[in-house]
Amino acid sequence: MIQEKLCRSANFRKTCEGQENCELLQSVDSEEPAGSLRNDENFDHYILLQPERKPPISCKDILTKSAGATSGLYKISVDNKMVTVYCEMVLHGGGFTFIPKSAVKNGTLPNLVSQLFTNYYEVLLYIQKKDGSQTYTHIQQQEEQSQKPLVVLQNTNSGPDITYSNPDNSFMLDYLYLRTSSFSGGFLSNNVKVKYKPGIPLSYFAFFPNHREQKPSTYHNSNLVYETRGVAVDWRNTGIMVLTERIPSNFFYLTEVHYGGGGCYTSSDRWLVANGTAIGLR
Repeated sequence: MIQEKLCRSANFRKTCEGQENCELLQSVDSEEPAGSLRNDENFDHYILLQPERKPPISCKDILTKSAGATSGLYKISVDNKMVTVYCEMVLHGGGFTFIPKSAVKNGTLPNLVSQLFTNYYEVLLYIQKKDGSQTYTHIQQQEEQSQKPLVVLQNTNSGPDITYSNPDNSFMLDYLYLRTSSFSGGFLSNNVKVKYKPGIPLSYFAFFPNHREQKPSTYHNSNLVYETRGVAVDWRNTGIMVLTERIPSNFFYLTEVHYGGGGCYTSSDRWLVANGTAIGLR
């Protein structure tokens, strides 16, 4: 966390014969112990007015204003509410805002995605492994679709001009939706092509906080072939181990991956080596 030490008040000496003119303080008279503030015939105590500082609105905003900011937990303002997010400040230029599950609830932060998702061509996903380790995957469109933006939505599968495939776990109500191109036959994960059949309508990730602890969909439960092959496995296999600070557990979502036409349907409650995904936007 970036902590700025501000000068909020001062003990000012009226005469400066061989002594310091003033003593700068980080607190005001209502907070400082009585012995620290001087208000006598030689000193006056002044409270310094601070300019109003707007809280940051994203991790990208923090990194822009403080180039040396490190990865970790920060507070940002979304819809006039302070939200604790995780900022990844190094990978792929940094400035990725990871969204806690508590922020995706009952539409309480309607501008969450539109505020955080300003670079429409990349998303950073962290995978929580069952052994406690974490890996990351940098998601982009394939080269031939590189000018086509990714789609990220909140609590809906309807974009501005089109309605996409409905997640099978949408009965959980709260979710984030990530769609890659259905025409390119794949997407890039850490610059590795994850392939699927082109032209299919089903080409999305959905991330559920599952606040009500509901049982996930049993779709395709009778055939767990996609727990050992297919898009979800190929994508996870591109993951690069996180060697620095790990993202807290409250940022990892129940994850549905659905790439029809021979790609896969699976959800993270079935995964053999991992159990959830965190999503970072920039």
